[in-house]
Amino acid sequence: MALSKLPRRHWPSVLHFGRCQRALQTDAPIAESTRLFGPTRTKRDRNWNGLSHPHPIQSTTYRDQLCPRPIHTKAVLTSLASNNDNNTHTRDMAMEEKLQSVGFREWLAAAYPWTRAPLIVGAPMRVMSGPELAVAVSRAGGFGFIGPGEKPESTAADLETAKGLIADSGIEYPGPVLPIGVGFQIWNGNVDVSASAVLEYRPAAAWLFAPRHGQTDVDVWTKRLREASPETKIWLQIGTLQEALDAARSASPPDVLVVQGAEAGGHGRASDGIGFITLLPEIADATRGSGIPLIAAGGVADGRGVVAALGVGAAGVSMGTRFLASQEARIKKGYQDEVVRAMDGGASTARTHLYNHLRGTFGWPEQFSPRTIVNRSWEEQQAGTAFEDIKKRHDEAVSKGDAAWGPQGWTATYAGANVGLIRNVARAGEIVEGARDEAAKIIEALSGL
Repeated sequence: MALSKLPRRHWPSVLHFGRCQRALQTDAPIAESTRLFGPTRTKRDRNWNGLSHPHPIQSTTYRDQLCPRPIHTKAVLTSLASNNDNNTHTRDMAMEEKLQSVGFREWLAAAYPWTRAPLIVGAPMRVMSGPELAVAVSRAGGFGFIGPGEKPESTAADLETAKGLIADSGIEYPGPVLPIGVGFQIWNGNVDVSASAVLEYRPAAAWLFAPRHGQTDVDVWTKRLREASPETKIWLQIGTLQEALDAARSASPPDVLVVQGAEAGGHGRASDGIGFITLLPEIADATRGSGIPLIAAGGVADGRGVVAALGVGAAGVSMGTRFLASQEARIKKGYQDEVVRAMDGGASTARTHLYNHLRGTFGWPEQFSPRTIVNRSWEEQQAGTAFEDIKKRHDEAVSKGDAAWGPQGWTATYAGANVGLIRNVARAGEIVEGARDEAAKIIEALSGL
């Protein structure tokens, strides 16, 4: 059939990959969507960017047979290019190739069937992302993650609590995995204890971050966790192009890459981080054809950030700081109040290990550094006050409870540069639904341009 005679159809919407609905009409004809997706490839089938990549995109399961990951559509585009009447169609196909929210919609929906589009993820913030927060995010159609606890054994306890909450949540999901994820901080984590927790509870995903020795450490954790629970997908947080390439080229590439921009709170790249608005599309171009979805992280607090992330090629977004101001977060009131109070993140936050050291945490790999809201401890350090004197005042403030936080406080307030966008404490489900609905309205408004 001539291309011009193909039926005109709506593009698959970035907002409805979970339900295979369509929206955002285009006048260009589009070939049947099955042409954009191929069967799961084997270990030797892929060669992208001139690099042989010896790892299967995914094990062959019912999920992959139903919704295999999208393949690179270069062959499709090449075959279409010979038709002089298909220039618009070719451009649109190339655009879909850049929009992972479209290209990976079936894979994400099949892998995480309780989610709704656009995919909004609750980041695994250490201690503060507990089971209540993770389950609340997933219940609202997002993907909630439990963060590392105070000690490695905390993960199993949190997963046990989450299991009970999920049973009462009404979340519809196929077994055997739980409809939440769990995060592991590699540099000081215990892979044996972590693998044991994953084996027993089988979370839908394990999010790895902060390796001391880069991909070498990641490979060890990936192998162990996949052996413990093949159904648990591996998410890897990275902050540079090189980290992304190392992961994609490795013998154990992740199922998902979380691209963290420099705006993020917590521990990110100490000196070579940039915003995801430029980092993510560069990584998307460099890894196109790898079959690995990209999730944007860093500075997203509402639907505007969601749309920005989708527009530069993300398959979904992760929010951390915004969920610090949720009712379900495991957080002190003074800390939460400061997240809501703070504004002008460029001036009110900084990357520094000062607060780690004040809290007695040493040994972080030098390539990572946390972003915090600055207070008296920071000001005193900048003024040249000795660490021992700041430490004494810090410990005195902590003993007084919530007064330890705030502009005149002394203790750590890890948060992202987006604090100025966070004005209230809300239920986690309301945050997810609000960001999703706002994104839909923005996309609808922009569709007339």
